[in-house]
Amino acid sequence: MHRACGLYAHVTWHTYRRMRTIRKYDVPAIVEAVLEAGKRTGVRVHAQAVLSDHVHVLIAYLPTVTISSFVRHAKSESSRRVNVARKDAQRLQWSRGYYVGSLSRDHVGATRTYIARQSQRHPELVPV
Repeated sequence: MHRACGLYAHVTWHTYRRMRTIRKYDVPAIVEAVLEAGKRTGVRVHAQAVLSDHVHVLIAYLPTVTISSFVRHAKSESSRRVNVARKDAQRLQWSRGYYVGSLSRDHVGATRTYIARQSQRHPELVPV
């Protein structure tokens, strides 16, 4: 049997109260946690941008996958990794919920570019 599927989405989520709690040295842990959540839930991560108060992710997924499961794993594992590594009292806490917008295959390239340019669009939000 042959199956083909082209489901794509742009997903974002924010820190609690949009506080700028993501630091430069937190970014690798968040990126890895998002990739791991993708592998765990059957989501292919095409692009990511991590800013000081939010995350953008471009994904491809099968109809059998629930995006909420991917986001739940990505948020919980990324905050756990960051908070274990931190030496101070400030904790990374995500807000409840997330945004997801579906994309046609024709818009994947533009969305990938949009995500890649987040640091230029929001230089004040680049983690330091």
